[in-house]
Amino acid sequence: MLNILAVTLALLAQSDTVHARITARIGENSPTTPFLLGEISGFAIDTAGRVYVADFQDPRIVVFGRDGRHLATIGRKGRGPGEFSAPTGPVIGPGGALYVRNMDQVERFTVDPSTGIASRFDRSFSGPSLAPWQSKLPSIIDHARRFYFPVEVGMPDGLTHYSYIRYAIDGRRLDSLPVPLYPTSRSSWASVQTSPNGGRVVGGLAIVPFHPVPAWTVTENGTVLSGPADRYELNETDTRGTVLRTIRRPIAVERIPVAERAESLQALRRRIDSLPIPIGRVRGASEEVKAQGLPLTYPFYRALQVANDNQVWVRRWSPPSIKRSSVFDVFTPAGSYTRTVIVPADCALLPVVIIRGNTIACMEVDPDTGAESVIIAGF
Repeated sequence: MLNILAVTLALLAQSDTVHARITARIGENSPTTPFLLGEISGFAIDTAGRVYVADFQDPRIVVFGRDGRHLATIGRKGRGPGEFSAPTGPVIGPGGALYVRNMDQVERFTVDPSTGIASRFDRSFSGPSLAPWQSKLPSIIDHARRFYFPVEVGMPDGLTHYSYIRYAIDGRRLDSLPVPLYPTSRSSWASVQTSPNGGRVVGGLAIVPFHPVPAWTVTENGTVLSGPADRYELNETDTRGTVLRTIRRPIAVERIPVAERAESLQALRRRIDSLPIPIGRVRGASEEVKAQGLPLTYPFYRALQVANDNQVWVRRWSPPSIKRSSVFDVFTPAGSYTRTVIVPADCALLPVVIIRGNTIACMEVDPDTGAESVIIAGF
């Protein structure tokens, strides 16, 4: 515990640490900016700092100011032009236009001159035929004006393979960009067989708590930045998987407090004991799950994101004393560490945190009720 406290105090006292300030907390139970949201599936931020929020449950895009004021609602449930079935991965593109994945389509909205908001449906183009429509991974538009549509597929090796199909901004399919696999890669799901040709997904059994899950993001240059999370190392790769450069930061490993690790192990055992079959018959369960072996130390990071200025944001594990906060190391496009930003909210990993200028948008889930809120912060 003393070691964790020392790490926390050092982190908070660093001269290069910036403390972000929450400017809006938007949700059903928010005392100042209440708004009923269903299932948040993605964020985008325009040049004026307006936050576009995609909603799966009530298919639409809701636009808020940095202060949490509701500014506009884009689209509605339906299959017509400008309507949505499952909007996700919103992203602002050239000319301030808004692009939104919707099932196997990408819908484009241009800026309304009277409001400055990208709310006018313009056109759509077709994405991959077997698009993972429930994916909350972000869409990306790079400096070359290519649109990145995330796809995932289970392979015979038992792992989920991720990649991005690239499209010209007018919808022409170009090529694909693979996400590398690492020794720490595991299946993203576990399932039990319920019939000769069917099965049921079971949660919480693919990986053990605190496993170093590989993280990745697409850069503005059209490359993938990724790493194994069991060390502070990030690799930039191209369409062939060639490593173009590596970013490292020498920081001390942090041990998981004994009580926190024991509590997580107990929860895993309860989950395994609740199964109607032996854990060995669960497809996709990792060897660590079967052995009930948890790491002794935290992963070096949890997620990666590239801001619109091409700065790299590395989401670290927050020490227990500031567990309800999100800690980011920020690097220049060249890979030099500049500062650490602490956001006083426990931002969810999916949908990913979006950063533009000095505005941050993310989702926070109430640990007691499960209610989702939009967090807007500035620094």
